[in-house]
Amino acid sequence: MERQTRKGRSNWVIAVESGNEQHQEIILSTIAKRAYQLFERRGRVHGFDLEDWISAEQELLQDDFSRDTSQLDCFIESPRDPEMTTILSVTAHSMIAFRSHALHAGEVDLEPDVASVHVFPEEIDTTQVEVNRVGCLLHLHASKKNHRNAPFAVAANPVPYAEISRKLRKTVAAPKIFT
Repeated sequence: MERQTRKGRSNWVIAVESGNEQHQEIILSTIAKRAYQLFERRGRVHGFDLEDWISAEQELLQDDFSRDTSQLDCFIESPRDPEMTTILSVTAHSMIAFRSHALHAGEVDLEPDVASVHVFPEEIDTTQVEVNRVGCLLHLHASKKNHRNAPFAVAANPVPYAEISRKLRKTVAAPKIFT
């Protein structure tokens, strides 16, 4: 997988990924972990695995994009804490925001936490991704792939968020949770 990395001016990094498979694995794993937490919080009562999966998905998958036809904008929380780094991993189809915590001198946080997951409603042009800090937020701005030369074109058939969510659920069945 090809990767292009840029360091931000303070405590954030953006990595543009060429493949989508690793993102999908991370997204599904994160949803499964959260669904299991919901199962445990409910006292390990069986029979609610689909509800837990959908709740976890709704908590983690963000639908915060501008509805402009030629570009995509979203905002990601990025604390100004010098002990924490926000890492944005971007593909043409999704973005995962991670938080990496500083450890003792010379140590690296090998397992950053997934802070949020953003499944793009349309494919973006990863060569046109810009990230700027706005207070405690990172503003991600990207051109949609098919609209690079036509800024006022209307998407022929935009894919609704609910349909993206259903497609994601179909790629893997909700895990059966056993005690």
